[in-house]
Amino acid sequence: MASIRKRGSSYLIVVSMGYDYNGKRINPRQKTVHPPEGLTPKQVEKWLNELRPEHFRNFYAELRKVIRPDTKKPLSEYTIEGVHATLCSILSDAVEGGFLSHNPAWRTYRYAGRKCEKKIADEETAQKIIAALEGESIKYETYFKLIIATGMRRGECCALKWEDINYAERSIHVCRNAVKTTGDEIIVKAPKTKAGNRYVYFSAEMESLLREYEAFCAAETERYDRRKQTKDDYVFRRKGMKLPMTPSTFTWRFKKILKANDLPTDLNVHSLRHTAATLFIASGTDVGTVAGLLGHSQPSTTLDIYTHAFDKNKKAASQIMQSSLEI
Repeated sequence: MASIRKRGSSYLIVVSMGYDYNGKRINPRQKTVHPPEGLTPKQVEKWLNELRPEHFRNFYAELRKVIRPDTKKPLSEYTIEGVHATLCSILSDAVEGGFLSHNPAWRTYRYAGRKCEKKIADEETAQKIIAALEGESIKYETYFKLIIATGMRRGECCALKWEDINYAERSIHVCRNAVKTTGDEIIVKAPKTKAGNRYVYFSAEMESLLREYEAFCAAETERYDRRKQTKDDYVFRRKGMKLPMTPSTFTWRFKKILKANDLPTDLNVHSLRHTAATLFIASGTDVGTVAGLLGHSQPSTTLDIYTHAFDKNKKAASQIMQSSLEI
C-alpha cells in the first residue's frame, strides 16, 4: 500500500514494504518530492499541469526495480497498482478543487505480466453461500447478504449507520468507509471520490432481514449498553462500544464459513462484490448503471474490471440477434 502526505511545500510518498517472515514490519520506502523553488502559486499550478502520462509510467517502471529486503524480490504489482490508485485519488481531488484542469495520472498504469482473474462465485456457488449464511448468526448473515445484494465494499458496509437505511425506498446511502490501520485503531472517513457517495437498493426479502437484525441490535444495546439504540449507531457495531466492527473481522469469519461448508476457499469478502457486479451485468444492466451502483468514477473502470462478464453478454446478444434474423 502507499500514501502521500503534504509536508510544507513538499510531498512525502510512502510505500509500505509489508512484514518479514517473523511478523516484523519492514521499514517503508519513502521519497520526498519538491516542486521547483521560488514559484508563485500561479507557477505551481502551471508546473502541476505540465505533468505528463510518461512521468507516471516512468515512476512505475522505477518502482518495479525496487527489491524487497525480506524476499529479495521486486515489489508486487499489487503494491504498484496501489501507488497508482493513491496518486489518481489525490490528483482527482486537485481537479475538483480547481488546481488542475485534468488528472494526468488517469489510465497511465498498465499491469505488468499476467493478471490474475478476479475471484468470483458463480451463481450456483453464490446460492450455496447464501444457504450457508442462514446457519450463521443474524449479524454475519445480514452483513454478507448485503454485500452480495448491493455490491458494497466491505469497509462501506462496516461504516453503515441505521440512519443510512431508508425502508420506504428500500435504499441505502453509502457515504462512509471504515478503514483499519494499526493495532485496533479504525478510521471512518468519507468515500475517496464523489462516485463513492451513492445509493444502493435492496429487495423485500432483504428488508425483512434488516428489520429483524435492527430489532436484534436494539435488544443487544439495551442489554449490554443500558441505553436505547439510535439512528446514529453503526449497523455493525462492536459490542459495548460506539465503534464499527473492523473489515478484517468479517474477512476472518467468511474464511471459516467457506471452510465449514466445503466451499471454494480461494474466495474472499471482496469476491462477493465481484459476484454482485457480474450478476448485475448478466441481468442485462447497462455499464453506466453498474458503475453507479459499485461507486466507480468512470464506466471505463467497470469495463476494465469486468471485461469477461461484458464479453459473455456481447456473445449472448449476438446469438439472439442472429437467430432472430435466421442468419
